[in-house]
Amino acid sequence: MGGGDVTGERLQAEVAEAGGIPFRRDVPVAFLGRGELTAYLRELLDAEYPAAQARADERLLEALDLLPAGTDLKALRGRVLEENVAGFYDERPDKRRLYAVSEDRSFTPMNQIVLAHELRHALQDQYRDLHAQLGDDVTDFDDRRLAWMSLLEGDATLVMERFVKLRLGVQASDDALSGGVESAGLAAPGLFDLPDAPPVIRDHLMQPYLAGFELARAIWARGGASAMREAWAHPPESMEQVLHPGRYFAGEPPRHVKPSLSPPPGARLLSEGTLGELLIRTLLEAGGEGAAEGWGGDGWRLYDSGGRTLLLWRSEWDTPADAREFAEALLRRVGRGATAEPSRDGFQVFRRGSGWLFAVRVGEAVELVSGDDPVAVVRVLAGARP
Repeated sequence: MGGGDVTGERLQAEVAEAGGIPFRRDVPVAFLGRGELTAYLRELLDAEYPAAQARADERLLEALDLLPAGTDLKALRGRVLEENVAGFYDERPDKRRLYAVSEDRSFTPMNQIVLAHELRHALQDQYRDLHAQLGDDVTDFDDRRLAWMSLLEGDATLVMERFVKLRLGVQASDDALSGGVESAGLAAPGLFDLPDAPPVIRDHLMQPYLAGFELARAIWARGGASAMREAWAHPPESMEQVLHPGRYFAGEPPRHVKPSLSPPPGARLLSEGTLGELLIRTLLEAGGEGAAEGWGGDGWRLYDSGGRTLLLWRSEWDTPADAREFAEALLRRVGRGATAEPSRDGFQVFRRGSGWLFAVRVGEAVELVSGDDPVAVVRVLAGARP
């Protein structure tokens, strides 16, 4: 797999051959020791994931009951990266460099496999400015960002697999190796063993590789490297299109949905976005795939209301039956471990021992209001339209 001397130029040539698309320019390669990696990732997180954004993400996930209270999301994500990264491509415009983690500054058999994946990201960036694809208002846990990342990671994982086949002297046909999930793991060592991470962090890290790999295989089967290059310019618009490639090929767009409810006066908007089918699966937990299918679109808005958290979320579904199935699963989820209270203004209401209030209304759409200030939640419900 890695015998003999290997240079960055040779790796680039092999990746170009495996992926069927040439590099437009050379990709600089630098080596980092573990201590240097730690310092670099801290700088990267500080620049790309400032404390205010991390805190807003924490409050969103807490409001969806996806993250335990008190979790330091930025520290958790930094620790996962430090423990698992063997190489990466920094896509920031002033960087655009490939980094290999190696104490002795050498290409090893394993980091060559990882770097094949990361070199594909560098090549993607030469054809499509990765850093500029999405605006700063699209948060890390937004469905649109997950869909874009799934295309990139799935493509890079497929090319990594083809790179391995070339190294082994196996025919690099259009058929992927059996055991795609296992080979996807080579592209992200360690990310598939996160026993102490909340499921939302696990899925956020893993699924762009796993679901994205299946989408990439489907795209490659339709037209090889040229079809993949075309996909970079026309990426999936939702994780629904990633999880169900037929909907991507059919161009089935998601609905643009906004919450119909209004926050109390003085509430300050922290962030807004789309949860999407993948994270709805995570919310509903094991066995929730069926209830998450039939997603038509959704939208959430997260507010600070007097220093407390308030979430307004509305989801729309392909059919009334899909909406009912999801609503039943959501009510079971938010009701578990909570006390049911009398209904208010058409909402079923649940109170947690922590003081959080969750309210769900079921109709043509399914709406959720949650907050750690019950008074603010009740004020929202009182102003809800029938």
